[in-house]
Amino acid sequence: MPKFTQGNISINYRVYGTGKPLILLHGAIVNFDFNYVKPGWVETLTKNGFQVIGIDFRGYGESDKSNDPNFYGTENFSKDVINLINHLQLENVGLIGYSMGTVIALDLLHKHPEHFTKAVLIATGNGLMGLPPFILGDLLPNMAEILSFETFPSHLPSHISAYWNFLNQAGLEREAMVAFSRGSYPPLTPEDVAKIETPTLIISGEKDLVLGIGQKAAQTLPNGTYLEIEAADHFTLALLKEAHQSTVDFFLKG
Repeated sequence: MPKFTQGNISINYRVYGTGKPLILLHGAIVNFDFNYVKPGWVETLTKNGFQVIGIDFRGYGESDKSNDPNFYGTENFSKDVINLINHLQLENVGLIGYSMGTVIALDLLHKHPEHFTKAVLIATGNGLMGLPPFILGDLLPNMAEILSFETFPSHLPSHISAYWNFLNQAGLEREAMVAFSRGSYPPLTPEDVAKIETPTLIISGEKDLVLGIGQKAAQTLPNGTYLEIEAADHFTLALLKEAHQSTVDFFLKG
């Protein structure tokens, strides 16, 4: 698999198909393959004429890892995405983020809007702009404790204990993920969100107990669109054909 190196840090990425480039940003405690390849996103997007570019964030997959929390965080993840865009010499990029990936995507739209034509943020909520109770930066420190259990934490709610399984299913390194969970992931302010002009679709699950729903965030974006999928939760959104097709339709329309 191809990699690029910037500042002595090696980042793994993949490219599928040809056409308009879409960069896909995965969620927490999963990798690109687990989040997008296995649930069928890559197949759907390439069949509809898009070039899919997937990145394994630092700490994930075959990208470089560290047990230092300062190695991670929104700023570093965003920097890696921009370095990948420059490495591949991409222009007019579409952006897709899932869960934690939506926090990175929104940061990129705020700081580097010149690179992106449209964005779809999936399995996310109003915590993107700091509205409680589902703010990623506040939730992630608890992840370190969850991942530190030696056996499956069956005493925890299923939407929380699921991440213990994801760690093993995706083949991630526990200490690196604990350090990742202790990184810095501040939300944007509503004022900053209101300055993002890139057309953006937010897709939330009605029953998302991890990051909630994002109607207010979509309404704050000047060119925001909101879709809430009935009965969907944080994890089933990755599998639902409605989420896949709505993403394709959003990028295809004028």
